[in-house]
Amino acid sequence: MVNINQNFPGKIFCNPMEKEVLKFEQAILRNPEDASAFAGLAVSYIFLWCYGFLSREDSIPKAKRAAMQAVKINNKIGKAHTALGIMKLSEWDWKGAEQEFKIAIKLSPENPDAHHWYALYLSAIGKHEQALRSSRHSLSLSTVSYSDIGYGSILYFAHQFDEMVELLEETVKKIPNYAPSFDWLGMAYLQLKQFDKSIEVYRRAVELSDGLAEIKAGLGHAYGMAGRKDEARKVLNELNILAEKYYIPPVQIAYVAASLDELDETFELLEKAFKERTWDLVFIREEPWFDDFHSHPRFADLLKRIQFPGKE
Repeated sequence: MVNINQNFPGKIFCNPMEKEVLKFEQAILRNPEDASAFAGLAVSYIFLWCYGFLSREDSIPKAKRAAMQAVKINNKIGKAHTALGIMKLSEWDWKGAEQEFKIAIKLSPENPDAHHWYALYLSAIGKHEQALRSSRHSLSLSTVSYSDIGYGSILYFAHQFDEMVELLEETVKKIPNYAPSFDWLGMAYLQLKQFDKSIEVYRRAVELSDGLAEIKAGLGHAYGMAGRKDEARKVLNELNILAEKYYIPPVQIAYVAASLDELDETFELLEKAFKERTWDLVFIREEPWFDDFHSHPRFADLLKRIQFPGKE
């Protein structure tokens, strides 16, 4: 069992995730035939990877074993198929991911998470109208206050930034101490070139997340895009120093380097991310922060190697 708090900077996601892993491990010890506990354990490890607390090698094999055991015990657990879909998505097995998400939705049609992950898959392959429909349905099924953030992420990849701001400005009022809502709002302001607002909410997100590297990278990118190069470079240096001791997804550092027009460093980081198959690359083709890179031969080559399906 990884002691997450000792190994990873940032506490806002750490403690809940660690508790979830422990909860499901204890449930499995009590009942080794508890398929739902294995499915929950798989999803917990996936989240640790997606948020950058664990590397792929330290998380995905454990998640895969747990998900496969869940399916072996009971093939009708929707959450297990959602977990398998996420893992296939992370392996850029686009057809396999779609199949698993559809199975998950069929088995658990009232589970908002199944619809949300399917929406993220649709966003990643550029099917934004379908993604928005799936995400709106997920939102209609959810009872948790932070579900708006999930819908906001789908609006982000669809480049619907005005709607995203309208949504998330209300979200931060409802849950004013939750870092992800400020993080995503900062992204929306940045795309609308409202740099001062973006930096303001990013600073709040960094504060609330106890300096979570992923959110700090967003602040660094905002500094760079706002022309505040010295502050952006300071963040870039901090992240590079942290990366010597902790696992930090390379794409997060690349965002800051890109905002400083450090192309060689940006592509070196993206190549490292490709070798690691990091989570962020799933969305790289639709990521607004890389819109201006699509004409660059090295970026086009990266997209080709990931083998994204067509958008038809």
